[in-house]
Amino acid sequence: MSLDRPINRELFFAKFPSHALYGSKLTPGRKSGFVSVFDFWDSSAQLDYAPWLAYALATAWHETAATMLPVREGLKNSDVEAYDYVTAYCKKEGKPNYAARHANGNSYYGRGYVQLTHGYNYREMGIRLGRGDALYNNPDLVLDKDVASEILMVGLMEGRFRPRYGTLRDYFQARSYDWFDARDVVNGDKRKIPKWTNGKSIGEVVADYGRGFLGALT
Repeated sequence: MSLDRPINRELFFAKFPSHALYGSKLTPGRKSGFVSVFDFWDSSAQLDYAPWLAYALATAWHETAATMLPVREGLKNSDVEAYDYVTAYCKKEGKPNYAARHANGNSYYGRGYVQLTHGYNYREMGIRLGRGDALYNNPDLVLDKDVASEILMVGLMEGRFRPRYGTLRDYFQARSYDWFDARDVVNGDKRKIPKWTNGKSIGEVVADYGRGFLGALT
């Protein structure tokens, strides 16, 4: 199921799948986020299969708490707030503090459309995107919509977030869509059931988002 280039934005926004998104409506901020992902998709000749894009949009929608804008972890407004939030969370859970500042003063908590975390991931993704150490030296670059869109698509399509679980190509093939297990490419929480989902697991919720977006794209 391929998509024409450029993506028909008017069609997508006209068919915006509020029914699959807990009634969420299209806002100017959300619209700008979708456009940034569409722009990167249109610029990449190797990206041509609609289910891949639909699942990428579903991932970004979920990871940004439906803002569809690159965010700091915990939806915090500043570096200090996000650092304190993650530090408190790790202390409460008895986990190593992955927000601990490096020698350069930077903290590598989650940022972007897909919550890129850990200094080595910032460094490696920066190199992959041809930016050298730019993301490691200035992690807030990941909050730029264009940079975040590139990280989202490259990470999902190349399996850079959880390499052992493959890429979206492994879960979405001709006549075979594994919406539920595709969550493994991003996070191991597909069976977790949050309080707000009416009994659905995260894997099921993101799958519903993806199906909704696929319908709007096609």
